[in-house]
Amino acid sequence: MSKTWERTAGIVAEYNPFHKGHLYHIRKTRNCAQIDAIIVVISSNFVQRGLPALVDKGARARMALAGGADLVLELPVVFSAHNGGLFANAAVDILAATGVVKKLSFGMEAPDRDMSAMADVLNEEPGDFKDALKKFLAEGYSFVQARSMALDVFVPGALEFLKRPNNNLALAYVGRIREKKYSIEPAPIERIGAGYHDRGIADGEIASATAIRDLFTSGDAERKKLALSLMPEDTAVLLQEADRNGRVACDEDRLWRALKLMLLRTPPEELARVAEMREGLENRMRRLAYEAASFGEFVDACTSRRYPRGRIQRHCMHLLIGLTHEMSRRFQENGPAYIRVLGANETGRALLAVMRETATLPVISKASVPQDLGGYARSMMQLEHRATEIWETLTENPRTKAEARYVPAL
Repeated sequence: MSKTWERTAGIVAEYNPFHKGHLYHIRKTRNCAQIDAIIVVISSNFVQRGLPALVDKGARARMALAGGADLVLELPVVFSAHNGGLFANAAVDILAATGVVKKLSFGMEAPDRDMSAMADVLNEEPGDFKDALKKFLAEGYSFVQARSMALDVFVPGALEFLKRPNNNLALAYVGRIREKKYSIEPAPIERIGAGYHDRGIADGEIASATAIRDLFTSGDAERKKLALSLMPEDTAVLLQEADRNGRVACDEDRLWRALKLMLLRTPPEELARVAEMREGLENRMRRLAYEAASFGEFVDACTSRRYPRGRIQRHCMHLLIGLTHEMSRRFQENGPAYIRVLGANETGRALLAVMRETATLPVISKASVPQDLGGYARSMMQLEHRATEIWETLTENPRTKAEARYVPAL
């Protein structure tokens, strides 16, 4: 391999939308780690917290390139709209499969914390850990909370550490690297600015993507203007362009009408087959669908200590795109089937030429899968097409066959 690419870093992101904290992360990655090139894996059109992305993956790929990324790859929807562990595993697998990524850069609240002991417990799952996990689950805690509490028994301080969302993802990244023995060095960077879920705006502080989305979708012109001011100028222009062209999925009423229709017409036994649906939750969701007047009201009613908001929202998106438990298990067991390119600059195009020789998965740029890749890869791409068509219906200006017609930003 050319020495030019011996210092290539990978980043896992959603850029929903790309804000000043993301710009800081990319610049810090390039400067502090002496990186020659940056590859970013971004979520598809439905994101990890269980919602449609504000703008489509093509627009977010262009934002990434404008913000300093060299090559942007897709995290397929069967992984991007899933829990944090599966999201992280698939993204790290894709970066490892490029054959060129040497470092994984990620933001976290405690970058100096050694996560190896925690990662090894989660990977090895000793008997005492499993017993503790079962105990906390039986007490009604969510899986994520119960797992953190069980881990704290083995690694004191783990529970407090995992209360921060970026620390959780950081642990998942490190765990996957250690589990698969990838030759990738973790490169944590301290996260600055507002917290991941923080909706507040403080003077001089970098706002969260959550706060920017809330402002931008409020319907108030001044608040929308404020949202754009909290983004780098180049990426704000791309968000404005998407909004002007009716390419923003921000109508919760439109989402709720589609989802409610599916909840009411789908028999309970079929709802029970939705990915990760368990313990009769389908009956509760179907009953509450009759009573709720909005998506927010529905999610609030379904949410409990046992079933956090993110999990409920992911169930909803899985129902929308038709991801069943059987499908999901198959994708989890087999992992990504290909490396799909969403965009690249000149450096990224040179990297792609190298990846044609180093990658351990097929590298594709079109929304189609060659016949010789087999049915598994095609089934993953078929779900991608379906999810994109559904995302399009949530915009004011939906495009037909948007996935098939997608052209990478090159």
